[in-house]
Amino acid sequence: MARSNKEQEEMYVQARIPDSKKKSWIGIAAIYFGMTAAISSFSAGGGLITGLNLTNSIVSAIVGSVLLVLLFFIPMGYIGAKEGLNTYVLGEYVFGKKATNFTTGMVISVLPAFGWYGVQVSIAAEAFNQMLHVGDFTKLFIVILGLLFVIPALFGVTSMAWLDYISIPAILLITLLGFFKVMSISSMSGVFSYEPSTTQSLFWGINLILGASVAGSCFSPDYTRWIPSNVRNVSYTGILGVITPKVALTVVGSMMALTATTIGIDEPWDVSKVLAALGLPALSMILVVLLQWTTTIVAAYSAGLALTKAFGWSRFWWTFIVAVVGTCLALGGIIKFFIPFLGMLAAFVSPVAAIIITDYFFISGKQLREKGDFYWPSIVCWLIGGFSAFIIPVFIPALNAFIISMVSYYLYHNLFKKA
Repeated sequence: MARSNKEQEEMYVQARIPDSKKKSWIGIAAIYFGMTAAISSFSAGGGLITGLNLTNSIVSAIVGSVLLVLLFFIPMGYIGAKEGLNTYVLGEYVFGKKATNFTTGMVISVLPAFGWYGVQVSIAAEAFNQMLHVGDFTKLFIVILGLLFVIPALFGVTSMAWLDYISIPAILLITLLGFFKVMSISSMSGVFSYEPSTTQSLFWGINLILGASVAGSCFSPDYTRWIPSNVRNVSYTGILGVITPKVALTVVGSMMALTATTIGIDEPWDVSKVLAALGLPALSMILVVLLQWTTTIVAAYSAGLALTKAFGWSRFWWTFIVAVVGTCLALGGIIKFFIPFLGMLAAFVSPVAAIIITDYFFISGKQLREKGDFYWPSIVCWLIGGFSAFIIPVFIPALNAFIISMVSYYLYHNLFKKA
């Protein structure tokens, strides 16, 4: 008898997915499209224009998105597709069986998921409150939406994909609404003539884009483990699911935000306020809620996998707990810390991926080799990379951390360990 989606998800939390259970890459691309094409991408666009003009914001969006896919999504996604295992089980063969619960579990998935869930629910609840015009019931809507959003993630990737198939037309519609609203208020020459009051470097902008999606690109094995194992499938998934929506929504988000700043909005990364200031209709607010839904399910699902790997019990209930914690953070006002939160993610998530990629492709010959409970060279190289992001004052912090962790891990195994 065929198993339900929920039963299959529980069966393969820590087990290898056989080829007979693999799915089309299109469904996984749809999940990533829904995750990437969320209001957080609009928010990242709003964050960019606090330090960059529109031209540099566009360059940051394109370069950052391409780097996300080439450096993180494709290598990590290929490993997941080939081995049929999620990020946290793969981490056993790099950091050790116990250490992976923190490095890949908590750092890549659980802690970012708590924050992302809280940010997305906050934005959706504020948009819903703005739409209804019934007073300030934002906190009530946070609770309602926080518990509602998690439902598809409880039942696994098939349910998540169906939600994304429905939401993609909505994503395209709200992007067009935002663009035409900007054009009705300003003009193309007007938005391109904008200059921020405080100027940041292009590297700052690229790092902001990396921070906004680096965690999602690093836990790509959680989803690509369900697709046939070849680079082409993974690449198509990354191009359609990450680059396309990330660039489009970030650019339109920047245009909307800089237009809103001219009419009094001083927090251009808060999309619900930007939409209200631009006078967008109630339909767009409903679409905002739908967009947030497609992002929160990815955060909750991956964190549920990580917590099940670390502590056992049930992926279903751990996923629900992630939603509860994220909802509590939303009630506590986590959206106020949106940009610093992105910087922290970029610094400590990227070196985890760097070490997994280096070990698999350059040290272990595309084989999974057990490392015991704690493999200290991996842990030390991860810490070196993460802290270097804050110490080195030049280039892009997330890439500094990635490169330094990769090089230090490679040198340890090819020079010092052989000496």
